[in-house]
Amino acid sequence: LLNFNVNAAQNYCTKEDVQSKFIIHIYGESYQNDDDKRLFLRGLDKLQSKFTRGDKIRIVNHTGAQATTKLDKCLPGCPKKGMIGSLLNSECSEQVAKKDMVLFKRKYIKIIKNALAKSSNEYNVIDHLVGLDNFHRGRNIGKQKVFVFHSLLPYAVDPNDNNSYNENFVKVSQSNKLSEVNVPNVIFVNPNRSKATLKFWDDLKYDGHEDGLNISFNTEIID
Repeated sequence: LLNFNVNAAQNYCTKEDVQSKFIIHIYGESYQNDDDKRLFLRGLDKLQSKFTRGDKIRIVNHTGAQATTKLDKCLPGCPKKGMIGSLLNSECSEQVAKKDMVLFKRKYIKIIKNALAKSSNEYNVIDHLVGLDNFHRGRNIGKQKVFVFHSLLPYAVDPNDNNSYNENFVKVSQSNKLSEVNVPNVIFVNPNRSKATLKFWDDLKYDGHEDGLNISFNTEIID
């Protein structure tokens, strides 16, 4: 029986968990410079510290407009009990939980590394937003905390050079129906906040014209 308890798979999800508590979207392609990569890693590290035992965590990796779920698990850990309580209730093995936590962290880090490995990919930033909207369309995210890790930089720009955005602005304007782009109620964590980046997104609104972009980004700086 002892051997069975040590080796058996454990369910760490709390009974009330019907859906993921945290949904984390990662756009590794968008991190083109070291400063944004540092903000990306710092934000993920801080966010991980908010996870508690039993939280269901889903990580979705994005490449272009394609979304792939890389992790969908509850954070390992046993309920806190006194010594006597542990003897009477062996449903959760601390030994197995610690091992599963190590595996969870390894998976978490691997997903991040694989995402950053795509940082040299060419991409259309609007395709990223379309993919995010497609993923959440029809899903109820009312009780979930949805975080998006995206620099909000268009491809191949220098955040400190307004002129470097011009080519991307033309490409985005010509290849997308901007007025049809929507973004769900999510939080963009640690996006690039340079004046040039903010101006790029503001210019895509076409001064309020019906053909322009009609979205706003809910952002949060976690450092």
